[in-house]
Amino acid sequence: MERVSDPGRKYFYEGLSDSERAAFEAGIALATAYHYLLGLPLPKKPASIKKLLAHLSEGLAAQPFRERVEVRVKELRIGKSAYRYGRIDPRNIEVSVVVRYGRSRVWGRLSWLEELNYPLMRIEKVVRRQ
Repeated sequence: MERVSDPGRKYFYEGLSDSERAAFEAGIALATAYHYLLGLPLPKKPASIKKLLAHLSEGLAAQPFRERVEVRVKELRIGKSAYRYGRIDPRNIEVSVVVRYGRSRVWGRLSWLEELNYPLMRIEKVVRRQ
């Protein structure tokens, strides 16, 4: 069994599998992204929005065991008035994360689901190496 260099491991339940820990970490990443980004004002220029989201993704990927984080904003409406600006709300944010812990890799996603009327955070895939 491949062990992870994780000084915090001793504080977790000893029977926790690598997959369970990776899923836990993915949940933290998605929740952090959601609560950090909600209401964030966005620049009016599409190129500036793209840069901002790339930097936000980079920052969120700095958390332990993250292999990739991608933040996207869809259907952004920005008005022409000086007092109208785009901002992230639960309906237009999408975040995907890949976490690797030991022999496991987990893909998580946050996106708005119309049928639930809710920004659902979920695990989409788990891969365990032998």
